[in-house]
Amino acid sequence: MNIIIANDYATVNGGSAQVAVVSARALADAGHRIYFVFSAGSPALELNHKNITLIDLEQFDLLTNPNKLNAAIIGVWNSNIGSKTKKLLANFSNKDTIIHIHSWVKSLSNSFLHTVIKSKLPYVITLHDYFTVCPNGGFFNYQTKKICTLKPMSVQCLKSNCDARSYSQKIWRFSRQAVTYKLGIPKKVSNYIYVSDFSLKLLTPYFSDSSTLWNVPNPIDIKRLPAATPDQNEHFTFVGRLALEKGVELFARASEIAGAKARFVGSGEMEDDLKRINPTADFTGWANRETVTRYIKQSRAVVVPSLLYETQGMVVAESAALGVPCIVADTCAGRDFVVDGVTGLWFKGGDSSSLAVAVEKLKNDPALAEKLGKNAYDRYWAQPPNINAHVDALISCYTSIISTSLTNS
Repeated sequence: MNIIIANDYATVNGGSAQVAVVSARALADAGHRIYFVFSAGSPALELNHKNITLIDLEQFDLLTNPNKLNAAIIGVWNSNIGSKTKKLLANFSNKDTIIHIHSWVKSLSNSFLHTVIKSKLPYVITLHDYFTVCPNGGFFNYQTKKICTLKPMSVQCLKSNCDARSYSQKIWRFSRQAVTYKLGIPKKVSNYIYVSDFSLKLLTPYFSDSSTLWNVPNPIDIKRLPAATPDQNEHFTFVGRLALEKGVELFARASEIAGAKARFVGSGEMEDDLKRINPTADFTGWANRETVTRYIKQSRAVVVPSLLYETQGMVVAESAALGVPCIVADTCAGRDFVVDGVTGLWFKGGDSSSLAVAVEKLKNDPALAEKLGKNAYDRYWAQPPNINAHVDALISCYTSIISTSLTNS
């Protein structure tokens, strides 16, 4: 099977890139021919494999392009990407080829999608975010710091100043999304991969009844270790980018209210503000995978306070794999991986008082933390969503899509 994996980047700089790179390597190990298409940055070392061909379309990341006018134009439509992609895809047959698109909004642009659709080769899009539907990709108003409930691409959506930067940036994103819709996305895409039931419920109303939706959770690449002992630890830990939409301010205030030890593993623009809100909190800065694992194991609980919907709570699954319970907002996808009161706790999304109550509950009851962590660990390892399970699900998905494509051609 020829598998064309497309992502803006070939280096691991976010969730979609991590999944694209890790799955490409695993599929190559399984003997498939991988063509990894990207257009910005340098490739990850994991992609150095005899069965992986790297195809760099050589464009700027939109945010690093020194020519802002050029970035605005090619961010909507990049003719150079389109012509290079057309030339590439001409070498493949629909009998043994699948195109798997992970992300395209940072450098590949709508022209890549258009060329793939026109090629008649079978393809599938993984829903790592909400860019197939929402102009800013998150169903989130960055000005009000709240979930956006407006219908995407409606007049009300156009009028809403929801972008993190400016209203002019919102207008540009709206224009880009209008082109995406013109291409037939999301309605005319036959195959999507979704990574959580939570995100699927939000997106389903915008898809066609004829679209096939494949459940392939993101792989959790973690080694089985003895279960942690959360009852013996005191820190409540946040892992991720220190950005307001991630709920870090909420956690800083809630942990201060609860009198709990807070730890922030990561870096970002909110760090100074968080230190002022909770002067006793620990800040580790950016940490590698091994160090993050150590910090999680040394926690009473991991807190996922995101104000965003998110699409999959990977840190929730990683924590469960280590035997550490999570406290998650009931308004984000991480709740899919927590049975409230059994493997972790939910709190009312966006409510610092509710979060403080949950933190205080585990702070004062180490036995409960131990129980929740053990349950999470046992449930995770009963059917782990590891890379082998991920690859098996992908191959089943790819094979079926190619077969259906041949039948309909």
